[in-house]
Amino acid sequence: MLISMDNNQLKKLLGQRVLELRRQKKLTQQQVADKMGVDIRTYSRIEKGVNFPSRYIITLAEALGVSVSQLFEFEHLDITRDAQIDFIKHCTDNMPAEQLKIIYRFINSIYN
Repeated sequence: MLISMDNNQLKKLLGQRVLELRRQKKLTQQQVADKMGVDIRTYSRIEKGVNFPSRYIITLAEALGVSVSQLFEFEHLDITRDAQIDFIKHCTDNMPAEQLKIIYRFINSIYN
C-alpha cells in the first residue's frame, strides 16, 4: 500500500497509465507523438514519468482516444486521496486558461 507519494511518483504513475493505454490501442510512441503534434522526445518523457503532460493533457487524451478522466483511472493502483489532489494541483498550476476552463467544466459536470 502506498501511504504517501511525491510528485516524481505521481509522474511515474501517469506515465505507466499512458503506456498502458498506448499499448491497449496498439499505437507506437511516434504515432501518439504525431497525433499530439509533439516530438517523440517530449512524448517519451511523459510516458517515462519524467514530465507531467499538463500543457498537453487534452491532446494526449485525444491522441490515445480516451477522455481526460480515463488518463487518471488508477483504480488498479493504490493511490491516496491526498496524492491524487497533489497531482491535480501540480498539473494545473501552470495550465493555460483555456485548458483550465475545460478541466473546471469537467469537474463541475460531475457535481451537477
